[in-house]
Amino acid sequence: MVGRVTSVTSVTRSTGPRTSTRVLLVGLGAIGETHARALEVTPSADVVAGADVDGSRTLEFRGADRPVYQGLREAAEACAPDLVVIATPTGTHAAVCDQAARYFPGARLLVEKPAAATLGDARRILSDIGRRQPVDVAYHTSFAPEVSWGQRAIEERPELGDLVSAELFFADPYYDDFERAAATLGDSWLDSGINALSVLARFATIVRRESLRSIGAERQSVFEARLRCRAGRRPAEALLVTSWHAADGAKTTRLRYASGIELLMDHTAVTAYLLRDGRVEAAFGADRSIPRRERHYRALYHWCLTEGRPAFPPDTGLHLHELLLGD
Repeated sequence: MVGRVTSVTSVTRSTGPRTSTRVLLVGLGAIGETHARALEVTPSADVVAGADVDGSRTLEFRGADRPVYQGLREAAEACAPDLVVIATPTGTHAAVCDQAARYFPGARLLVEKPAAATLGDARRILSDIGRRQPVDVAYHTSFAPEVSWGQRAIEERPELGDLVSAELFFADPYYDDFERAAATLGDSWLDSGINALSVLARFATIVRRESLRSIGAERQSVFEARLRCRAGRRPAEALLVTSWHAADGAKTTRLRYASGIELLMDHTAVTAYLLRDGRVEAAFGADRSIPRRERHYRALYHWCLTEGRPAFPPDTGLHLHELLLGD
């Protein structure tokens, strides 16, 4: 069962804050670039090298070129990172994590979400490798500023009552680019389902998944999941919908409480609203000075590196993947 997570003060094998963390960045595509930008503004981080099977890739960090290796064996001969960030396509995570654990047994691993494309591989990464060295997953959406604001807004209002229902809708415009998206990300449930689950876990205990079904054609990649969760004394129902059949990206979360209070978070616009009986009581927004996704990763690295805490407790992370990948 996934417990509601608001803060984590200590976890087994937590590295704790340190003045400098040597980082090896594995995978230098679009997501790798986002990691690099977030790490540049993380004072405790120093990206010392990159790795990518594409020999044409380059890596610049804080204005200086960094060496790029085509394999982890080659990287291990040249550097000794404290943190290995794995930002490769989802289907490669298991193999790359195995290699990272073999060549860097003393390093902390941070793998892009989800940890793997199958439950068996996810368990091997999070449980087997995780018993030998720290393993985190980049649940970046759960670190979004509107989510953090929503957590504070709910915690400041003890009168809100039990959670009654939750609805999360996550859509991306990958219908016209299905082949590339499927090869890199799998499908909308694999890619966005883990984001939605990690956001929900910030506000409630997720008890179990009641159902999961595919809707429409494979190319549309529409999935509906129903879950049982709890934040208070009584159970609540949660609806999660993911889709690639959209003209543009749109990701929203709505939580309803027994008092009549509702929390609406727009993860695309980086806004949030607290409503009481249909009227806006408080609002949050952000400007465009920092790209939306980069905000997520900056907060993730502040939490994991600057403060030395895990993205989620290990048991919570494993159960999120059981909810995502289990039968």
